[in-house]
Amino acid sequence: MMISEFQEAYRNRHKLAEGWKKTGKKIFGYFCNYTPEELIYAAGITPVRIRGSSENVELADAHLPGICCSFMRSALDQALKGKYSYLDGAIFPKSCDMTRALYSIWKRNIKLPYYYFLPVPGKSTDAAVDFFIEELHLFKESLEKYANKKITEQSLKQAIKLYNENRALAHELYNLGLRDNPPISGSEAFAVLRAGLVMPKEEHNAMLRKLLPALSSAKGSHDGKVRLMIAGNTFETIELLQAVEESGGNVVIDDIDIGSRYYFAAVDENAEPLRALAERYLRKIPCPCKHPAEPRLYHMLELAKEYRVKGVILITQKYCDTHLYDRPWLESSLKANGVPVLVVDHSDTGWAGGKFKTMVQAFMEMVG
Repeated sequence: MMISEFQEAYRNRHKLAEGWKKTGKKIFGYFCNYTPEELIYAAGITPVRIRGSSENVELADAHLPGICCSFMRSALDQALKGKYSYLDGAIFPKSCDMTRALYSIWKRNIKLPYYYFLPVPGKSTDAAVDFFIEELHLFKESLEKYANKKITEQSLKQAIKLYNENRALAHELYNLGLRDNPPISGSEAFAVLRAGLVMPKEEHNAMLRKLLPALSSAKGSHDGKVRLMIAGNTFETIELLQAVEESGGNVVIDDIDIGSRYYFAAVDENAEPLRALAERYLRKIPCPCKHPAEPRLYHMLELAKEYRVKGVILITQKYCDTHLYDRPWLESSLKANGVPVLVVDHSDTGWAGGKFKTMVQAFMEMVG
C-alpha cells in the first residue's frame, strides 16, 4: 500500500536529510506551528520539524529536570545524541515557556551555524498582526544574510503557493474521514500527514497526489467503528492510534498541532506576502499558549459535529504546562456541549499501551 511510502519516509527522515545535505541543500530545523516555513523555503532552505522519539531520554537529563515537557526533553536528547547533526540552523518561535528556554540550551550545546528566536505575539489583534509583520521583516533580512540570497516577492509567493497546495491536499485526506466508512484509518492518516513535517513540500505533495485518487475509489474497512476525535499537542507514538482501532474505534478527525492545526488555514495568495503570512499564523486556530482560547473550542465543536464523532480523546504530553492549564476548561466546555471526553496524560518514552487501551475500551463502551 502506498501509505508505507510515507511511513518509510518518516522512519528514515534523518538518513534522507543527510542525503539532501550531500547534494548541497541547506536544512533548518524548527519548533512549533508558529514558524513561517514559507520564508525559510523562499530563502532556498529546506525546513524540517524537530521531533522527539520513543527512545529513553539519557543525555538531556544533564540540562533539563524530569518535570519538564516530555516532548522537549526527548527532542533535546535526540539532538545531543547527534540525530540532528545535518542541520544548518534552528528556529525557535516565542510560544510556550519550554520553547523559549530550549533556545538558549540548544544554542549553548548544539553547535549550528544559524539560530533565530522569532518573537510571536500572544494575541491575534490588528496591532499584534502589525507587530508580527515587522518581526517577519527582520526574520527575512536575517535569512537573506545567512543564505546570501534575496528573498523576492515572487519567490515568497511561490513558496506560499506550494505550502497552500500541501494544505489543500491534506484537507482532501481529512475529508475522507467524513465518509461513514472511511477508506483510511486514523493511524494511517496520521502516518501520511506526519511525513509532511520532515520532508520537502514538493515531494510530499507529489506523494499525496498519487495517494488520494487511489483512496477516493477505495472501500473502507471501518464501518461500525466508533468515530472519535483526538486532541492535544504532539506525540510520536502511532501505536496510540492503533490501540484505538484495535479497541473498535477510529479517529476520523483531530485537533493536534501536528495535524489539523498545522494543515488547516491557507495563506491569502492575493495579499502582500508578509502581511498574508502574519495574518495566517496569528489568526489560525490557536494553541493553548495563544489567546483567546475560545476559537479553538468552537473549532473542535464544529469538527465534532461535521465528522459526527461520538467522543474526544484529549491527549497531553506529560508536563506540557500550556495544555495542562487549558485542559480542565476545555474538558468541561466540551462536556457541557454534549461531547464526551477521555483525558489522557502521555509520554512517548515509557508509553503504557495496555493501560491506555483499557481506558479507551471503557470510554467506547460509554459512548458507543
